[in-house]
Amino acid sequence: MKTSFRKTMTSVAALLAMGGATYSTGAFADTPVAVPASVSLYGRLDMAMELNNNTNTPSRYYLQNFSSRLGVKGEKAFGGDVKGIFQLETGASPDDSTQTVKGLGNRNSFVGLSSDALGSVIVGTYDMPLKSMEGTATSLWAEGDLQELIIHGKGSKSATNTAGVGGFDNIHTRKNNVMLFTSPKFADTVAKLAYSPDEASPVATATAPAYTRPMIGASLYWDNGMFNAGYAYQSQENAIVPTNTTTGYTETGVKMTAGVKIDNWSTGVAYSTIDNGNTKKTNNWIISGTYTMGKTTLKASYGASSESSSGAADDLTATALEADYAMDKDFTVYTYWAQITNSKNAKGTFAAADNFPSVAKAGDTPSVLGLGMRYNF
Repeated sequence: MKTSFRKTMTSVAALLAMGGATYSTGAFADTPVAVPASVSLYGRLDMAMELNNNTNTPSRYYLQNFSSRLGVKGEKAFGGDVKGIFQLETGASPDDSTQTVKGLGNRNSFVGLSSDALGSVIVGTYDMPLKSMEGTATSLWAEGDLQELIIHGKGSKSATNTAGVGGFDNIHTRKNNVMLFTSPKFADTVAKLAYSPDEASPVATATAPAYTRPMIGASLYWDNGMFNAGYAYQSQENAIVPTNTTTGYTETGVKMTAGVKIDNWSTGVAYSTIDNGNTKKTNNWIISGTYTMGKTTLKASYGASSESSSGAADDLTATALEADYAMDKDFTVYTYWAQITNSKNAKGTFAAADNFPSVAKAGDTPSVLGLGMRYNF
C-alpha cells in the first residue's frame, strides 16, 4: 500500500509537470508544484467477535472494534540530516456506520522537525511519554492488554476518584496541544520530554478561583535488543480542581518497566503508582510473557491493582490469555480470554473495545472470550 501510494503521488507530480509545460505561456507557468519527498498511507483494522459478561448483566455477543485507524504520514529532507515530518491519524470503526470515522486527526497527529543527531520536536496531539513506554511488558491485544487496564489505571479509576470529584481518571493519556521532544538514541537509551499547556482554563467564578491544568511528562527508556528497562513520570496540576475554600490537587503517575527478549520468547514486568494527590493512591503491577512456535504465538499476562487506601477493599486482579496465528507479517488471526476479579468495592471493567458494558457493579467479575483478526497495512 505504501509503495503504490508513493507511485501515485509521483504520477500526479508528473502529470502536473506536463500540464505546466503545456501551458508554459499561461498563468501557471511559474507556479512550482511541491510534492513531499515521501508520503505514505498506513493503518490497522482490528476486530473481534466477542462474548462478554459483566456478572450482573446478561451474557452478550458483540462485534468489537479495537482501535482501528487510518493515517497518512510523510517527511521531507532540508539538507544535512534535518527533515520535516508530519502525521495525521484518525480512529475508525468499520462495524458502526454512524461513527466509521471518529473525527479527523483524533489519534496521534502532528507536525515537526527531526534530526538523527539532535532528535525530534513535534507539536500536535500525541501520546504522553508514560503511555508510549511499553517494553516487553505489553504484548497482548484487545481486552488482554493489561498494561492499559492495570498499569495505566483504567480498571481502578473509580477507586482513585475522591468523594465523587472525578478529577483523577487514569494515566493512559493521549494529550492535545502537546509539544514533545525525543532525544537521539545514545548508549541504547532514548529520553522524552512533553509539555501541554491548558488552553481552556476557566475564569474565576463565585465558587472557584481561576486555575489552569497543564501537564508534563518525561521518560527514559533503554533497550539493547535483548534487555529493556524504563522509567516514566507524568503530572497534571489541578486534576482535582480548586474551590474558594480548597486548593487544587495534582495527579501524578510513575511507571517502571523491565524485560528480556531472547530468540522466540519474551517476558516483561511493569509497575506503576497512581496518586490523585488527595488521599487516594494505587500501586499496580503486571507480568507478561510470549512464546512463538512457527506462525503461532502464545501469550499470557497477570496483574493487580492495590486498594486505594487502607481498608478500602477496592483492589482488583486481572488475567489474560491469547493465541495468535500469523497468516503473514501483516495479517493475524487471534483468540483471547480475559477476566477481572474485583474486591467487594471495586468496579473494574474492560475498556479497550467500543462496546463493552462500561458500568460494573462493585464486586463483579467481568470476563471476555473472543476471536479476532488484525490487519496492518
